[in-house]
Amino acid sequence: MRNGLIVTSVAFAIALAAFVGNRLSHDALAVVVGALCGISATIPVTLGLVIAASRNWGRDESPREITYDYATNRYAPQPPIVIVAPPQTMQASSPYTFASGHYLAPVNAPTLGAPREFKIIGEE
Repeated sequence: MRNGLIVTSVAFAIALAAFVGNRLSHDALAVVVGALCGISATIPVTLGLVIAASRNWGRDESPREITYDYATNRYAPQPPIVIVAPPQTMQASSPYTFASGHYLAPVNAPTLGAPREFKIIGEE
């Protein structure tokens, strides 16, 4: 009885697919085939994720909390680290002056107060 039901349902599905496939245009049939291939491609990945998520993979049954073991002094406490920036001098600055102090001026920097030279493109 069960085998007959399975054979009948498979034959009905094949006949329905042939009937619908003959009535569809080529573009619609390409869309249906693409959707079926896309869905069938996700099945192995989904099964793999379900299997990987459902197994324990070597973990303990009860989760452990990582704590400091005071009895054995397993982890030595680390000293605090303090970073202090060097003091900055306050100067009146403009966009054309260079900062003095720790940084050098660029090699091709113009001299302060010198007249600027401009090149006009297209002029000979």
